[in-house]
This record gives sequence, structure tokens and C-alpha cells, in this order.
Amino acid sequence: MNNQEKIIIGGMIELRDLMMFSVLALPDQPGSAGRVLTYFGQNGISVDFITESSNLEGTADLTFCIGRQNKSIITQTLQDLKTIIQAKDYRVTEPVAIVSFYGPHFREKPAIAGKICQTLGAAGINILGISTSISSISCVVYDNQVNTVHQAIAASFKFAE
Repeated sequence: MNNQEKIIIGGMIELRDLMMFSVLALPDQPGSAGRVLTYFGQNGISVDFITESSNLEGTADLTFCIGRQNKSIITQTLQDLKTIIQAKDYRVTEPVAIVSFYGPHFREKPAIAGKICQTLGAAGINILGISTSISSISCVVYDNQVNTVHQAIAASFKFAE
């Protein structure tokens, strides 16, 4: 594939040395995510990535990423959360990284998210979480795969100059 056929993207940003936490099967009702995220903020924990979705049980799963330097704090925080919000379980995945790809003009370009995900999949990278905005797509991947992400994206996309 030559540069004429490649979709132009603005660039790539990465956050590394993170942990991904999933709060599983919490009540799917107004305020649940707010209680969890407010508690983190009150305990000085910055959240770098957030997704929430309903599941087949009629409850919600909340997934977020934080810096691994907060590991001891988050362990206690998750224990405290059990008294604040009734969740069935918690899952921790580490170390992970967030790799974000941004514009220009992502909104006007259909299939960017699909092409990025397809490119990463073809490179053997399992995307652990995906979040988008009007101008970017962020993927959570295993930290040791970030160099492979760079290579795969550079081979399939053209970076804006």
C-alpha cells in the first residue's frame, strides 16, 4: 500500500504503565458510575480511560485505566467500594497502555475506527478496550505490544505533516 492509498491521521499518543480495572455487574441505575468515579477522585486517583456498558444480566460493567503507581491505593479503594456500591466482581489487567489516534477530520472519514481495529488485529494485537470521541479513537492494549502498534499503524496510515 503506498502513501496515496493510506488514510491520513494526525498522529498517535500513548499512555503507558497503566492498570485496567473492570467493576463488573454493578447496578445499572442513575448515579452508579458517578459514585465510583467520585470516590476515586476523593482518593486522589486520576482516571485515564472510562467505558460503561450494560450487560446481559441487566447490570452494568464499568472499565477504567489508572497509573500502576496507584496499585496499593486502588486495592483498598476497591474493598471500600464494595460497601458503597454492590458489584458482583472486579477484574484487573496489567500492565496495559492506551494508544490514541487522532484527526484530522476523523468525523468526516467513515471507517477509521474499523481500519484501526482491523490493522491492530492483523498485527496480532488484542484490543482490551475501545473509546472514541469526535476526533479520536483510543485503544487499550497490553503494554508490551505498543511497539507493534506503532509499526502496524505506520504501515497502514499516513501521518499528517
